[in-house]
Order: sequence, then C-alpha cells, then structure tokens
Amino acid sequence: MEKSTMNTKLVINMSEGTVQVEGAEEFVRFVYQDFKDHLSKGIAPRTKRVPALEHMNDAPPILSGKSIPQRKRVSRKAGSPDGSGARTAAYKPKFNTALDLNGLEKFYDSWKPENNFEKILIFAVFLRESLGIAPCTADDIYTCFATLGRKGKTKVPEAFTQAFRDAQSRTHFIDCKSMSEIHITIPGDNRYNEKKSGTKELP
Repeated sequence: MEKSTMNTKLVINMSEGTVQVEGAEEFVRFVYQDFKDHLSKGIAPRTKRVPALEHMNDAPPILSGKSIPQRKRVSRKAGSPDGSGARTAAYKPKFNTALDLNGLEKFYDSWKPENNFEKILIFAVFLRESLGIAPCTADDIYTCFATLGRKGKTKVPEAFTQAFRDAQSRTHFIDCKSMSEIHITIPGDNRYNEKKSGTKELP
C-alpha cells in the first residue's frame, strides 16, 4: 500500500485481476476491507485469460539444442531401360531352360557380331525368327549368351543390364521397355539386314 500526503493509493494484482484505488484514506480502507471479506468467503477475484496459453499443446516440441530430423528424399535413378534404376540394378538374369537353342551357334557364326550391341541384337533376331519369341526377355538373351559361352564363343557381359541400356541409347538396336519386354527396333532390323546382305560393313 502506497500513501501520499493527499491521497491513499491501493494496488492489488492477483493473477492480473488488478484492482487500483486512489482517493481518501477512509474510502481506500473501505474498498480494501470489502475485498478481504470477499476473499474470506472463498470468492476469488476474476482473472483474465491469457490467449497465448490457450493453445500451448499446438506448439511444436522443443528439442534441447537439436533440430527436428527431416525425412530423406529418395530420388529415382535415371537411365534404366524400364524407368526404374533400383529394380534394374537389382536384376539378376536367370537361365531359361525352356528355350530350344539348337541352331543358335550356326546363326551366330554366320552373322559374326563384334560387340555386345550386335550380340544382343542377333540373339533377339534369332529368338524372333527361329522361336517366334517377340518381344523377348533379358533372361532369354542371357540364356543365349550363357549357351554360347560354354562353347567359348562369347562371354556374358559383366555389366549385364548396362549392356541393354547402351544398346538402346547408343545404337538404338532395341527398345527395352523393361527387362521382360525387349523389342527389336527399325534401326536394329536395318543393321541385321545390312550385315546379312553384305551391303555394308559394320564399324
């Protein structure tokens, strides 16, 4: 309680339920006594709400000196024949025991492919022309590689799936929609016919 020479001033702050009275001492004492009577009856002064405290549960958690971990962004690998680098990278070729490759060696020798692009093409042509398989799969072509590999004619490419990507993007001999759907393109047929007729030497 603060007193002055002229007036008496009473300031009460209970949870922001501020009561300010200033005037004659008797008047201030009256207000103070009335206030005490209310307290004795268990009637608490009306307090103001603090809006900032109403939604504390909505506030983000505070980590002691640590930032909230963010999810890692997973990017799709590009450049794979089937549009899924992860699936192509995990692809493991399987030998297709249902293929009758009798005549493949003679067909291969007559064409004399010089690189993996041409080998993939000649195997796809053999599967189409001799077995009626079109489109073929990477497993079918792997089976051709493995069959002639046992005879010392060729080797399975170490980067097997990359060989199909290169045959598609660099020579355009094939259209590899997926490792289970491989088509011969017009450029691929043209290259085969050129070599077969002997009208143009391959580089």
